[in-house]
Amino acid sequence: MNNHDGYKRRKMTRRQHEGILRGAFMGLLAFTVLAVVVFGVMLVSRTAGSGTPEVTTDAPITAAPSTDAATDAPATDAPQTDIATEPVTDAPATQPPATQPPVTEAPAPAEPQDKRVSFLACGDNIVHDAVREDAQKRANAENPGFNFYDMYAGVKDEIAAADISFINMEGCVGGASLGYLGYPNFNAPNQIGEAFVKLGFDVVNLLNNHTLDYDEVGYKNTINYFNTLPVLTIGGYTKSDYDNLRIIDKNGVKIAFLSYTNIMNYDSTTWLPRELPANSEYFISLAKDADIKRQITAAKAEADFVVVSMHWGAEDSFYPDGEQKRLAQLCADMGADVVVGHHSHTVQPAKWLTGKDGNKTFVAYSLGNFISTMHYSQNMAGVMLSLDFVIEKDGTKYVDAPTLIPTVCHYSLQRDALQIYRMSEYSEALAATHGSTLQNSFSYAILKKYITDNIDAQFIEW
Repeated sequence: MNNHDGYKRRKMTRRQHEGILRGAFMGLLAFTVLAVVVFGVMLVSRTAGSGTPEVTTDAPITAAPSTDAATDAPATDAPQTDIATEPVTDAPATQPPATQPPVTEAPAPAEPQDKRVSFLACGDNIVHDAVREDAQKRANAENPGFNFYDMYAGVKDEIAAADISFINMEGCVGGASLGYLGYPNFNAPNQIGEAFVKLGFDVVNLLNNHTLDYDEVGYKNTINYFNTLPVLTIGGYTKSDYDNLRIIDKNGVKIAFLSYTNIMNYDSTTWLPRELPANSEYFISLAKDADIKRQITAAKAEADFVVVSMHWGAEDSFYPDGEQKRLAQLCADMGADVVVGHHSHTVQPAKWLTGKDGNKTFVAYSLGNFISTMHYSQNMAGVMLSLDFVIEKDGTKYVDAPTLIPTVCHYSLQRDALQIYRMSEYSEALAATHGSTLQNSFSYAILKKYITDNIDAQFIEW
């Protein structure tokens, strides 16, 4: 057994020795092959002309530098390789996916809106001697010379609030050189026009029976003065511009204004109605049917609404006469939308008329006096006409909500301290101090009765 075991140990040792020799031989062969391969690769690389220098640094390498990073390595004269593994581009290596703007529906067009313009018309503004003298006494730093402005304090908010405000200026504003005078030939200081502007009036009518009180020169001076103010004047024309339409465009609504009179004061020397010289360049717009038809037709073609100012009727009458009614119906038949009447110095009825084409025309036959120092109670009650011009979004046009706002012109027993009040803000106590009490019966109840007796309740706005 022992000999056998020794044999086996020797046999295993020899085999081990042979295995070691074989392993060493195979290792040497593998090393030789690897060396040959490495050498061959290096030889091929050098032959290909790769001249990129090997950069060495004492700092530990933590990451491969970016391809766009700057390097402090010295420049080399070795040529750059023409072989590129990636195409050269300024775009980033990985392009983000192309994005399209979000698809949104185009905004719907804005819904058309109703258009609305508020309108306020006031009656006869008469600068009697007592009115002018009171304005002179009340002059101050803000209103030097003549202070008319403060007389309108009680209604100034209504005037300013309207988109378009209208007033009839009774008489001339022809300058100091003609002399200031009240009845019977009216010429007021320029400060009355300044007060109109400050109050917010937009349209001033210059045509009435007193227009030629100072003949052609007074008429010419009045037109020229108001043309210097930021207001639209109607009723003051030259022959060459008579048919030029006067239109206000407000809030996208065009409103044309026309003016006529069928009354002119008499010349005391001839006892004939005053008139301009035949060769005058100026023109008086008398209420002639042919002119009314032509001008309303032209105005309707250019504007959305037509307002006609009419100076007509009999003084101190509460009722329209036959000619007023005829002219009003003519205006309605031609398509006018509103007729604003004045001259009687009293309030007269207001009503809707139907034109020949079925259209509706609102007629206020007389608004009465706005400011004056006439003597009698019926001349102290007036109205302001308020309404809206409307164009609906479908194009429908109409006059909306016409109302008449009663007013009182107050002055003292000394015929001064003038003030216009809304009648709703007047009182019996004030009425008892009114200067008209010296001439006739005067009370708040009487003033109110002038309104309720002559104007339909549906149109009254207290």
